[in-house]
Amino acid sequence: MVIYHFLSKIFVWLIYPLSIGILLIIISYIFYRNKKIKFFQTLLIVGLIIIYLPSITPIQRILFKSIHVSSFKISELNQIDAIVVLGGEPARSISGIRLYNKNIAPFIIMTGGSGNIFQESQSESDRMTDFLIEFGVEKNSILSEKKSRNTRENALFSKKIMDKHNIKKIALVTSNIHMKRSIKVFEKLDYDVFPYNSQIFRIPKKNNRFDPFIFFPNVENLFVSTQIIYEYFALFLYKIIGWI
Repeated sequence: MVIYHFLSKIFVWLIYPLSIGILLIIISYIFYRNKKIKFFQTLLIVGLIIIYLPSITPIQRILFKSIHVSSFKISELNQIDAIVVLGGEPARSISGIRLYNKNIAPFIIMTGGSGNIFQESQSESDRMTDFLIEFGVEKNSILSEKKSRNTRENALFSKKIMDKHNIKKIALVTSNIHMKRSIKVFEKLDYDVFPYNSQIFRIPKKNNRFDPFIFFPNVENLFVSTQIIYEYFALFLYKIIGWI
């Protein structure tokens, strides 16, 4: 759906904390210039709070916990027909290689055209396929779809490949934040989905000692929180459209 692709990439900026916060700060300055101090103070404070809260660790953790889906252990992934790796960061490809090397499934399916508004000359799946081959995955074991622009199309175009090879049970590899929506999309198409979150390193155990610095704003926290907010926006749209 071309219209969805464009709208989801443009209008989503209107729900990002940084966008909203900056917009409110700009509007507050307009009120300041017009000597409407009460409106200026209110909008300035609200704008700063909207940027601040998603930037601190406690709020980021709450948001992350709300969308997190636990991975299956590799030892629990039995009789899987294929490993499906969704386009994105390199950690997904590395996690796919990790599963493939454990002989989880005979096929590894790489998905992704371009999620950008303007098409790229090389698809995500092509780059990921080259990466897999470089790290020892047999070329005959790699199946690739190159046209998808979003998670829904990842599933739809992969379905054509999977139906051809009679694939029904899949180990789905994507990022923690993206996993919840991805599972729902593939399950909607009647696949048995076993999630496997992409991560290169083990996440360190939580430190039980109080750390006052968790209340200091952090760019990484804001980035993660923004990704989670986008996922809830996408889940809402997918539900309305009937894709999940």
